[in-house]
Amino acid sequence: MELSLKELQILKNLDDGSLYASPMLVQQLLRYPGMRNPRLFLSFDYHGKVDGYLPVGQCYSDDTYTYIAAMPHSPAISPTYTPGALQVLKRLRLPYFDTDVVSDEIPFQQEATASAYGLPLENYLGLLSPNRRTDIRRKLKKLANFSIVPGSLINIVEARPWLMQVWAERFTAAELKDQDAYARVTLSWLAAVQHSGRAILKIDRYLWQGKMVGINCCVLHHYRGRLHCDDYLTWYDPQLASGLGIASAVRNLTDPYLLGSRYNLGNPGVGGTHPRHVYKLNLLPASLRLTQAVFDTRLRFQFRQAAALR
Repeated sequence: MELSLKELQILKNLDDGSLYASPMLVQQLLRYPGMRNPRLFLSFDYHGKVDGYLPVGQCYSDDTYTYIAAMPHSPAISPTYTPGALQVLKRLRLPYFDTDVVSDEIPFQQEATASAYGLPLENYLGLLSPNRRTDIRRKLKKLANFSIVPGSLINIVEARPWLMQVWAERFTAAELKDQDAYARVTLSWLAAVQHSGRAILKIDRYLWQGKMVGINCCVLHHYRGRLHCDDYLTWYDPQLASGLGIASAVRNLTDPYLLGSRYNLGNPGVGGTHPRHVYKLNLLPASLRLTQAVFDTRLRFQFRQAAALR
């Protein structure tokens, strides 16, 4: 779906400068493959003026729309919303289930997710079990053998064969094709994020004897007065950099320059963590895990109907 001139003007009028308010990224979400009927849900105030929007599509069934950035395998992992999206949710009259939002205004049901506020390394290690602490220290010690230098999107493209090599050992041929498509969508998304000018791509290349053996990419952006660090990917040579995924995640979570930021390790999915992302949730002790809001408008609609009958 391509945004109309009228819709583009709405986006410009409501633009608050945040990453997900970028018209370019909203358009990118609406082009996301694997969904039906992508569209903008709009909210209008009492004067008939648009005061919010939400990019949605059908992914599960034909009677349910979902926020595109909360869909399974979506490359967009930040728990943020487009401008005025809360107004859209409040006024929806369609059956709809949504998640993946930082909600501090209304007491929605909360689900733990793979996000935490950045903290010092020793504080993090002190919250782990003895076995996990030993394992993390071992991986970090191995990390010290690499040189870490800045990278670019081109370097991520160069690393994609490693990703496919790792996935080839875990997935069927059909699943591998799907994962390859996901990797390509992720690269397109990151390119759009960079081009938007509203975020910094923190790309770290891991070198062994001068040769790149792994790469990590995080997106740094501000939302509601807080810095977010969205950890998108760690692709690595499985022979030379095994364990880099976990080690780089811990390094980002405990980065002294990112203390207090919201570190988002993966897309929490709809109503819970994707099975293949459970290891990400387990990296964060329960006391550190932040939550996502689960907003079930079907249940809200039922409450409204019941209240109207009283």
